[in-house]
Amino acid sequence: MAKTTRRLFLGFLGLAGFGGVIGWFKKNDLIRWMLRRTNNEGLNLTAAPQLSEDLCVVTSSQVEGPFFIASPLRSDIREDRVGRNLGLNIQLVSAPDCLPIEGALIEIWHCDAVGIYSGYPEDLAHNPWKTLMLAGTGGENVPPKNESRFLRGAQRTDANGMVEFQTIVPGWYDPRSPHIHLKALLAERELLTTQFYFQPDFCREVFINDEPYKVFGDSPYSPANDIAMSQALQAEGLVLKPQLLDQQGWVVHAKVGVIRSS
Repeated sequence: MAKTTRRLFLGFLGLAGFGGVIGWFKKNDLIRWMLRRTNNEGLNLTAAPQLSEDLCVVTSSQVEGPFFIASPLRSDIREDRVGRNLGLNIQLVSAPDCLPIEGALIEIWHCDAVGIYSGYPEDLAHNPWKTLMLAGTGGENVPPKNESRFLRGAQRTDANGMVEFQTIVPGWYDPRSPHIHLKALLAERELLTTQFYFQPDFCREVFINDEPYKVFGDSPYSPANDIAMSQALQAEGLVLKPQLLDQQGWVVHAKVGVIRSS
């Protein structure tokens, strides 16, 4: 992600320099234009296996991103965030034997319905210039700027390798496709760090019709032009397929497969 972001950043500086003062005042528009031109040709993106499927895959890893903060132990991570409810029922298994992994710590985190991450300034969500200035061109974590921790949580897997979270459907922000981060650790050893995505049709249905998502409308980003995805085109098991639960929201039943070394 560092090389891609640096290239975009340098490209923007060239455009801003060429356009002078006009380029500077239009910097966010120019950055968005460049970011949305990302083309993830050759992307191998597949769905996470359902719990009911006699199948498991090694879930592909992805970058942690700059906004990781150690999560509190809890199942319901919504706090005061408004949005369509999303239940996450996740089973951690070893691949390829599909045996459940007990006692692992599963952490998830994501933005709210309008693209805000807890712990960081709210005006970052749709201001790619400020995001670049804060996150830089590297992949390292940015220290939190406030004490909020909504939409972050951690749970230990039970004997069946299961954890359950209550959250909301994440919105989108510049320059990312809607996604949910996940980290799995066992005995303080990292098994997996990755990000899960949604089908564009699902996102469109939510973002166009539901409050508060429709404040910003449909996402211009999908896995096809996501800059994080461009660094990991092997993306097996990373699409979540929510099932309608009731008028308030959806539920996901998904397996996450890891190679468990001795």
